[in-house]
Amino acid sequence: MNVRVLSLLLFFTVLFISTDGRPPKCCVAVSKRVRPDILRSVLSYEVQRSSGLCDINAIIIHTQKIKRICVHPKMKRRIDRMLKKKLLKERMLSSFKLPAP
Repeated sequence: MNVRVLSLLLFFTVLFISTDGRPPKCCVAVSKRVRPDILRSVLSYEVQRSSGLCDINAIIIHTQKIKRICVHPKMKRRIDRMLKKKLLKERMLSSFKLPAP
């Protein structure tokens, strides 16, 4: 009996540590298409792997208005290009600042 209790306690301890004390936020479905205006508003993204606690591979994009959107992993290249364009645009705008009078 003690072995069962100890193994159950060990299981929940590992689960608690691996999920930072909260249940994982996994995507259960992915979108294959994303509107261009949403892509332009992407702030960051993270990759969800099916080998971890979640069941499917997905890219989770974070935007200002819609906090989390789950998209197909094939969208990663398109998101990377959009973020690169956004970064280049910000750099160009910051390099053309007008001098103070």
